Amino acid sequence: MGIIDAESKKYFSDNSRFADTFNYLIYGGKEVIKPDELRDLNTAELVIPYGNDTRVPMQKYRDLFKLWDVKTDNKVIYVALGAELQNNVHYAMPIKDALYDMIGYSNQVSEKRRSYMGKKEQGEVTVDNGVVKIKLSSDEFLSGLKKTDKLIPIVTVVIYIGDKAWDGPRSLYDMLDIRDEALKKFIPNYWINLISPADMADDEFKKFHTELSYAMRLIKHQKDDADKIIAEEGHRMISAETAHFLKSAMKLDLEIKEKDGGVDMCEALEKRYKQEKILGVIKGLQIAGFTENDIITKVIENFNVTKDYVLALLKPQEA
Repeated sequence: MGIIDAESKKYFSDNSRFADTFNYLIYGGKEVIKPDELRDLNTAELVIPYGNDTRVPMQKYRDLFKLWDVKTDNKVIYVALGAELQNNVHYAMPIKDALYDMIGYSNQVSEKRRSYMGKKEQGEVTVDNGVVKIKLSSDEFLSGLKKTDKLIPIVTVVIYIGDKAWDGPRSLYDMLDIRDEALKKFIPNYWINLISPADMADDEFKKFHTELSYAMRLIKHQKDDADKIIAEEGHRMISAETAHFLKSAMKLDLEIKEKDGGVDMCEALEKRYKQEKILGVIKGLQIAGFTENDIITKVIENFNVTKDYVLALLKPQEA
């Protein structure tokens, strides 16, 4: 797993940001899903494909998977929420997401089937060592589900944090070579739920209620106005988690120092500007033929930095 992937998973695994993401996706920013209503699910999906005579299991790993457990009108509602994080465009994303969701539903059917173990008499309920066993009818036995059973819905979102617009397929139809339109009504489509900052209008970021609003905006403008946005915000303090996520996602060469109130991105940006200026001076002195000791002395005198700081900058220059 790369650094960017690790930082992204750590960042979006936070319940507040996870809830914020799905509130944006499903409810247009309305805060319906509450962080304390979420609990982690196992991201490893194990399934034995239906009709596979060899019974060879497949295992797939989601990036993030949580259960939304909420009580509404005295009824408990469960929804499984999955997130796939992409640093690059995935040109088979509809199939990848569809596979995760179908494995999830298949696992639910398997769990139901395991819970229904009983005698042959139709409708008989027995108790064995404290476990209630319910007999299925012959028709129900075929699928392993009772006629009245319902599965937990699964919603999967693709969070794309690349620096360009998503140019991959957004549905299964986009991936198929369908030349006869009459075929479409016989081929179920599958749409991906995509959040791509590069494709979003700036006013959309206001629908996030956590620092995702700031982070998503910076990701969108990372190639043009990111520095300007940071500067416009002044010495705004953001969480260390957001600062490290942005540093990895945007490949920003920032020196991040956490203070009592968080991280000052403007200060980190100013340090980067200073470093870039010093690097320019070092390169000029090297071209002019100055020795390393002379360069160190001049940089320390003019920029009030330590010898170790200059030595660290000199190493890549010598590589």
